[in-house]
Amino acid sequence: MTASPASPSILVDLALVLGVAAVTTVACQRLRLPVVVGYLLAGLIIGPHVPVPLVADQGNVHTLSELGVILLMFSIGLEFSLRKLLRAGPSAALVAIIQASFMTWAGYLMGRLLGWGAIESIFAGSALAISSTMIIARVFANLGIKGPLAELVLSALIVEDLLAIIMLTLLTAVASGSGLSLPALLLTLARLAGFLAVVLVLGRWFLPRFVRWVADQGNDETLLVTAVGLCFTFSLLAAKAGYSVALGAFLAGMVVAESGRERKVEHLLQPVRDMFVAVFFVSIGMLIDPAQLPPNWKALLAFGLLVLVGKFASASLGGLLGGNSLRLSLRTGASLAQIGEFSFIIAALGQQLGAVGPALFPVLVATCAWTTLTTPLFIRHSESLADHIEQRLPRPLRHFLTHHRVAMGHLRAMPLRKADWSHLRRPFVLLLLDGLTITLLAALGALIQRTAIPALQARGLPHRLAALLVWTGILGLILRLSAGLLGQVRRIARSLATRAIHASGDATEGVEEATRLCLEAALGAMVALPMAALLQPLLPPGIVPALALAALAGGGTLLWRRLRALRLG
Repeated sequence: MTASPASPSILVDLALVLGVAAVTTVACQRLRLPVVVGYLLAGLIIGPHVPVPLVADQGNVHTLSELGVILLMFSIGLEFSLRKLLRAGPSAALVAIIQASFMTWAGYLMGRLLGWGAIESIFAGSALAISSTMIIARVFANLGIKGPLAELVLSALIVEDLLAIIMLTLLTAVASGSGLSLPALLLTLARLAGFLAVVLVLGRWFLPRFVRWVADQGNDETLLVTAVGLCFTFSLLAAKAGYSVALGAFLAGMVVAESGRERKVEHLLQPVRDMFVAVFFVSIGMLIDPAQLPPNWKALLAFGLLVLVGKFASASLGGLLGGNSLRLSLRTGASLAQIGEFSFIIAALGQQLGAVGPALFPVLVATCAWTTLTTPLFIRHSESLADHIEQRLPRPLRHFLTHHRVAMGHLRAMPLRKADWSHLRRPFVLLLLDGLTITLLAALGALIQRTAIPALQARGLPHRLAALLVWTGILGLILRLSAGLLGQVRRIARSLATRAIHASGDATEGVEEATRLCLEAALGAMVALPMAALLQPLLPPGIVPALALAALAGGGTLLWRRLRALRLG
């Protein structure tokens, strides 16, 4: 039997990838640097952009790296389940949603300020939104971090991974030609919901039983082959349906996790996954063109600072609003202040679809390397930073945070009996409907202005005046609906605050009012920030930031006045 002509080439490339990666990762370990940096450095060495006589074929390495993406997403799916999501609780969901939404929005604005196109800026914002499960898990293991911090951060990462899967699916549709139009977006969401329903319903009933039966046969090799076979089958189905292979692999992991044998599968899969994930990071390093870094130093500096400051601030705010202590919230923000594997997957998808330019990859890789190095330092000094900030907080705010943490702790500890929470079902449904209506109205406004403004110009009005009249009318309707949304937020927050104070038995005057204010801020942020992230590409660049600044200034002023009026001493 003779080998195919392609075999020697693949063997040479695989030998180069793993051989050089072995040397660079050992060097990084000796220098106490993350192994991810070693993988990226190996890719740079064997890539086409550095004059080193070790050049691997990019096509072969890219094909092998796809296996890494699929196995990585499959492993994440094994870790994900509805039970874990419910156990993560609203606090972790609040941290994840606030951080991911804010970073998507801010990253898009930063891309536009740097002169990038709308689609490329969307990919840039999405790439900055998700923190790295792989990097954080390894840093926590090295530092021996366990307890509440590890639970909150890892639970938030579960939610972020789910958000990343949704992002990948929507980005595929946007970059494939659906554009930013509302009808195409709605059609994409409907098709996605149908695909998920078919795959999960069929997979949930039959495949977990089959995996359980295979596992109970006692042959580890057969179990591994079965699990990996399901992983690639689901990836192929997703690709045939027009979605990313990452989505299919993630769904396969979820289905296998329902078998109850996910720990055994994960243990068997880990060595294979780690090897191909290493190939994936090396393939990212091969795409780095060092010549692109000096011309894009502004983007490198801006994105690095945005990740460090934006993720730290938004995750810390989410932690505080969720009723965690200032120390735990700030340590959570410090832990999540980096980007990693999902950033590269999103950027690689954009490059594959021709939606991003050559500058995004080197900027993201440099940002990842920078923030990966700062994460352990950030975590180590977060406690002293928390002490420093806490000492300088105004007295009313400091006392409020203490009482709010106690009240929210009792609220989280309450049993989830259906009868106790049924009265909130209607306000929550109305809140979601109001948010969806406002989003649709703003998106329709972006379509209406394309025809309304030229019509008004035809009547003799200047372009700026015509645009002002159109958007004044649209924003008037949005503000009218926002009043209803705010009413639902207040109604839900009042009910939750009353229940929390009753459970805690705290009779301090003003505590219930203060807790209600914080719950209003938390619910408002969970609704407003995702809306801002979704609508920013559809609206004129200045509208959403102006509304955000106005809401922040008005809400902050109102909050401070109410806090000063409370007796929390």
